[in-house]
Amino acid sequence: MNQNRQDIDENLLLQYLQGNADETLKVSVEAWLNADSGNRKILDQMESLWLETGRISPAPVAVDMEAAWMKMEDRMTRADQEPVADMNPSSGKLTASQESQSSELMTLSGMRKPYEKTVMISSGEPGLHRSRKMIRLLYARYIFRAAAMIILLIGIYSLYWQFLKPVNEIVLSGENRILHDTLPDGSKITLNRDSKLVYPDKFSKDQRTVKLTGEAFFEVKHDAAHPFVVDAGLARIRVLGTSFSVKAQTQPSRHGGTPSGWDPVRVVEVTVAEGSVMLFTVDIKSGDTASVILAPGETGVLEAGSTRPVLSGTAAPDNIFWANRSLDFRGTALREVLTILNKYYAVSITVSNPEILECRLTASFVDEPISRILLVISESFGLSLETRGETYLLTGNGCGSGQN
Repeated sequence: MNQNRQDIDENLLLQYLQGNADETLKVSVEAWLNADSGNRKILDQMESLWLETGRISPAPVAVDMEAAWMKMEDRMTRADQEPVADMNPSSGKLTASQESQSSELMTLSGMRKPYEKTVMISSGEPGLHRSRKMIRLLYARYIFRAAAMIILLIGIYSLYWQFLKPVNEIVLSGENRILHDTLPDGSKITLNRDSKLVYPDKFSKDQRTVKLTGEAFFEVKHDAAHPFVVDAGLARIRVLGTSFSVKAQTQPSRHGGTPSGWDPVRVVEVTVAEGSVMLFTVDIKSGDTASVILAPGETGVLEAGSTRPVLSGTAAPDNIFWANRSLDFRGTALREVLTILNKYYAVSITVSNPEILECRLTASFVDEPISRILLVISESFGLSLETRGETYLLTGNGCGSGQN
């Protein structure tokens, strides 16, 4: 397990991301980032998490529509106060410099438009000249404000479709059976008995969020631009693409019997099969986050009343056997291995020498028959296997002398 991820305080990373770090802190964080290739990934995950929860956010861009209009109106007023040149008496045309001045008066914000072209003669009709100026000013005001209204309406429409449009939710309920389903993004879900999962018929453009009570195994389709988040009540689980199990255990029902799908969650347990997973919780009042990063084979736990999830060690070999009939033994004594096999395969496995039970097995099996598993065990430790119906006997020297 990578130990570097535990040697820096999250508050220091938060100051670094907010731009409040002094030179000493910057050097410390950058040294931590360079110490292990996985630390950069951890920092990126924390940054995404804090952006989602509002602890850090990009600076908003303010747009003052009224100030923009006043600035444009002031420019037009100054243009009206400039002297208007006479025509060249010999040619009846404006000189080059006069043409340039007239061009400024005949444009709005430096752009010539057909409806703005006006020929102005100082010695002709001054009243008509002012009238045309006023008409042009009012018309420009109308166009500007109409454009602003259109932009506002487009913004409101986009806001509605992004945040306010009713979302159709799909509810899976595995009351007395295990359910298998595929989510809208292609991720696969296995829902255990007495469990519930709620997800939208279409995920949002920012992330893929589902709500779980009970137990489920997820095989998440990788999508770096859209993190996958499991809301398990007490805690949340955030991944990009991996496989893991979540157990959100509830309080016993007030009326006895099995707990209902939405009773208060008392403990959340997450076990990773592949990839990495962030188990985190957010304080409702302060907005502070506490998290732990889990690697393959590790289990994280958050209990009710606790403010920080903890790494509880390695997962049990049969943690997700219910979902895909998989067993993951990591230096497990044969004493425990045979107990698990007897339980799930309804067979009787015995040994001729107690020292066989001290051998330690490291192997993984997915939906393998019992005969295949016992063959691997016997060959791994130089044992003989005798079979009599549903009864199996392992014979040999065993590992009591320190061999494994």
